[in-house]
Amino acid sequence: MSSTDTAAVSEPDPVLPAPQRRWRKWVLVALPVVLLFGALAAFTAMDDRVFGLIGDNPPPADELSVSRVLFEDGEIVVRVTNPQPDPITIGVVTVDDAIVNYSVDGNETLGRFDRAKIRIPFAWNEGEPYVIGITSGSGIQTTAEVTAAVARVTPSPSSIFGFGLIGLLVGVLPVALGLLWLPALRTVSRHALAGFMALTAGLLVFLAVDATFEALEQSAELPGSFGGLGLIILGASLSFVGVGALSGELTRRAGKIKSSGATASMTPGASGLALATAIAVGIGFHNLGEGLAIGASFAVGELAFSSLLIIGFTVHNITEGLAIAVPLADRDEGRVSVRKLAGLALIAGLPAVIGAWIGGFITSALLATFFFAVAAGAAAQVVAEVVGYIRGHTDSSWRTPYVAGGFIAGIGIMYTTSLIAG
Repeated sequence: MSSTDTAAVSEPDPVLPAPQRRWRKWVLVALPVVLLFGALAAFTAMDDRVFGLIGDNPPPADELSVSRVLFEDGEIVVRVTNPQPDPITIGVVTVDDAIVNYSVDGNETLGRFDRAKIRIPFAWNEGEPYVIGITSGSGIQTTAEVTAAVARVTPSPSSIFGFGLIGLLVGVLPVALGLLWLPALRTVSRHALAGFMALTAGLLVFLAVDATFEALEQSAELPGSFGGLGLIILGASLSFVGVGALSGELTRRAGKIKSSGATASMTPGASGLALATAIAVGIGFHNLGEGLAIGASFAVGELAFSSLLIIGFTVHNITEGLAIAVPLADRDEGRVSVRKLAGLALIAGLPAVIGAWIGGFITSALLATFFFAVAAGAAAQVVAEVVGYIRGHTDSSWRTPYVAGGFIAGIGIMYTTSLIAG
C-alpha cells in the first residue's frame, strides 16, 4: 500500500460542531414519526377511494349512551353522551312510549363525546318502573330502563357522612380487625408462616381475577367507541408497574435503614413492611371498587341489595387484614408500631369511603371499569411480590404441603366469604 493510500485511510472524518450534531440527532429521531403522520394524513385524504375498492360499510348506529337517569322534584333528568364519530341530534323523547316535552341543557346536536342533560317535566311516582326513550333525528331510539324510581341522592352533610360511615364499616373496620391476628401469627413456625404467606397469595389471586371480571362486566355497559378493553389494559398496567415501583422504593429505604445500624444485611427481595404496604395498596384499590358498587346501589334505590353488600363485604374483608399481617409476622421484621398498623388499615380500607362517595353521587361505568382494572393490576403485582418473598425469606417451596395447602385455602376462604357478599 502506498503512502498516499495510507494517509487516505488514516485521515479521520471531519467532526461536526456540537450544535450540528444535536440537530442531526433530533432529525434522525423525528424522521420516522414525521413520515408516519404523513402517511396517515395521505390515507385520511383518500380513505373513501381506498374503502371503495373493498365495498361499502353501513354507517354506525345513530345511538346515544345514557350514563344516568335522575329523578328530581317534578322532573326526570337523563344524562347522555354521543359516542359516535358523527353528530347526533335529539329529536323525540318518550316516557313509557308516550311522547313528552323536554328541554336540553346546551345544544340539541351533540358532537362526538359531547354530553348533555335532557330535562323532562314529569310527575313520577316513587318505586314505579319507567322506560325512557330518546329518538335521534335519523329515527334511531336509545332506551333506558329504570326498575324503580327513587329520588336522586344529592351531596349533603348527612349523605356524605352516611356514605363515609358505610365505607369505614366495609373497609377500615374489617381490615383493622384482621390485623389483630398479628400477635398469633408471630408464634407460629417458619413453615407455618410460609403457609400463611401462600394463603395471602391465594387471597390476592382471587381478588385479581374477581376485579378483572368486574372490570369486564362494567366495560360491557360502555359504548364500543370508549374502548373498554383498552381501558382495562391501561388501568391494570399502570397499577402493576406503580405498585411494583412503590414496593421497590420502600424496600430500598428499609435496606438503607438496616445497613446504617448494627443489624445484619437484608435478605434479598421485599422487606416485610414493604410487602405489607404493597398488599395494603392493592387491597385499597379493590376496596375502592367495592365502595363504588355499594354507593351505586344506593343511588339507584336498591336498598335491600345495598344492605347485603355491606354485610357481605364486611365479612369478606376481614381476610384482607390477615393478608396484610402475615408479612409483618416474620421474626426478622421486629416490632411494628400501632401507628404503622393503623396506617396500613387506612391505606387498605379508606378507599372504600372514597368509592362509596363516587358511586353514590356520580355513578360512572367508565370510572368503575378503570378502578376495577387498576385493582386487578395491583393485586397481580402483589402476588408476584408475595411469591418473591416466600422464595427469599423462607426455606419452603411451593411443593410443600404448607405452601400448597395455604394457597388453596386462601382461594377457598375468598370463595366462601364472597358467597356471603353476594
